[in-house]
Amino acid sequence: MMKRALVVLTSLAAISGGALVAAPAASAAGHGCAGNQINVYPVTERNTGAVISNIFLYYDASTGKNCASNVRTAAGGAGTAARISVSIWADGGSAVTDDGNYAQYAGPVATYARGKCINVKGVTYASGGRYGSVQRSGHCG
Repeated sequence: MMKRALVVLTSLAAISGGALVAAPAASAAGHGCAGNQINVYPVTERNTGAVISNIFLYYDASTGKNCASNVRTAAGGAGTAARISVSIWADGGSAVTDDGNYAQYAGPVATYARGKCINVKGVTYASGGRYGSVQRSGHCG
């Protein structure tokens, strides 16, 4: 019986590329962003400092696009719909934004930014009128 279980697990590992690790629920890659993760920006609640969401930022070198998703944490009410947004833009460009009442995340949003600096912004509302926001610039190139 143990040998059969090992054969099944080995087969599953081969099919899944050798990874038997469950993907984390808050992974932006699971939310439509391609490329490599280059940063995570926590969105903290303005009064308590609790992290209520995280903006996951990705860059895809093959397309020159940056992509972002704003993903709720448990402290931010993951699973309960409330307003959440994420925006991304390259210096000199227009913002691409996803803003709505979502239980898990806003995004993905993407922009072409090869040779430019990028900007991301996220706003998250949680229960009881709590909210937080963050805006960051960087990743020039």
